[in-house]
Amino acid sequence: MVSISLWRQSAIIRAMKRLLLSVVASLVIISALPAFSVTDENPLDSPLASVSYTGRFSDVFSNPAALALMETEPGFFALSASISDSLSGKLFGSDPMPLLQNQKWNLQASFIARYVALTAFYGNEFNRIDGEGTRYDIHSSLHLEVDMAYSVPHFSIGARVSGGNRMIREDKVIDNIGAIFTNAWFSPFERESGSESFAVGVGTIVYWGPVTGGIYVGEVLTLRDGNIYFGWDALAESTTLSLSVGAGRYTKSGDLRFFRPRCSVSMTGLVEDATRSIEAEGELTFQFLPESSVSLAVSYVERHHTLLSFKPENGFVGIFLRGEGEGFSGTIGFTFKATDFSSFAPCFVFSYVS
Repeated sequence: MVSISLWRQSAIIRAMKRLLLSVVASLVIISALPAFSVTDENPLDSPLASVSYTGRFSDVFSNPAALALMETEPGFFALSASISDSLSGKLFGSDPMPLLQNQKWNLQASFIARYVALTAFYGNEFNRIDGEGTRYDIHSSLHLEVDMAYSVPHFSIGARVSGGNRMIREDKVIDNIGAIFTNAWFSPFERESGSESFAVGVGTIVYWGPVTGGIYVGEVLTLRDGNIYFGWDALAESTTLSLSVGAGRYTKSGDLRFFRPRCSVSMTGLVEDATRSIEAEGELTFQFLPESSVSLAVSYVERHHTLLSFKPENGFVGIFLRGEGEGFSGTIGFTFKATDFSSFAPCFVFSYVS
């Protein structure tokens, strides 16, 4: 009887700890909203993400094939929150809301099984009208995504089905912090015409020793003009090729590796220069314990890339710092233009896995 009672108490304590962590996560999200930003229009923009990376649950959003190659059990439920903005330095000092320029709030919740994950994304986006002043169009979006994967030794294949739409609150005046929340959550909204999205994507990952190759095609099927579309142009524009090299989590003797480096080179878009981008990134992780680590990552992303011809004026540099503990992670960093500091994005992200 005593052992049963102790087991029940232990179960109750574990449940209370999970609930407390969820509440703390929510409070962190709410308190951070006006203060930080992160560049997250594309998950591959982060120097911590690559189509050929595996090991973390967050890698699934770059390539669904990574779902079957996680190094640890992620748990049943995952919650992540981020805030993004593209900030212009010229507005500081004269603008009433310099930290609210083209800001996005994103909250995502995932339910995870062994080979399947269901994720719901909810976000608010503030777009300045004419790029200045205090008038904004506010978009609210809801996006659902199902990721599936299966692996055999040295190979994994995955698929993604996603879709969603957006609502809009047009021409709202925001000149103080209170108006941010009032307009984002309580003002009337309308359906945004043409905002519906649907896509089916497939990805593969091949690995052998320290070398990993990844391919992800984001639009095998997509939605265009209200109809399901299959075309070679969509396939070429949404294809990402990636190659990475990295050290394993453990040494050959079975000890946890303290210094764990890895790097990746990727290209998205196979045909047109206008839709092609390249990315080179490097990451160094300090593994203190199996569930505790700190990672420093640096990347260079170039848009509208012409093969064998680099254009730094189209490039962006990202510097990210990520800390992980048992069941949670936090990321802070900066993204800025490669040639000047005319636009930049400080970053904060918080994730929790039960």
